[in-house]
Amino acid sequence: MTRPSDRAVHPKGKFRRSLAAIWDLLQALEYGSSGYTFDRIEHLEREVARLKEELRQRPDPGTLDPRSARPPALEY
Repeated sequence: MTRPSDRAVHPKGKFRRSLAAIWDLLQALEYGSSGYTFDRIEHLEREVARLKEELRQRPDPGTLDPRSARPPALEY
């Protein structure tokens, strides 16, 4: 047979464990230095892909007549 005081402590302990688990999850999801680094790498990878696509769309310099055509202007 359980005593009334044992039943009262059990739900509180369960609640505390639940809060502790939620707190641990939030700490794990916190944006830290590794998250910042991964975001910067992702941004740089997208920028490289954009620049590659831009270069791919430009005409091949070997097909231009050097006497009549100027090199394409760089865009910033």
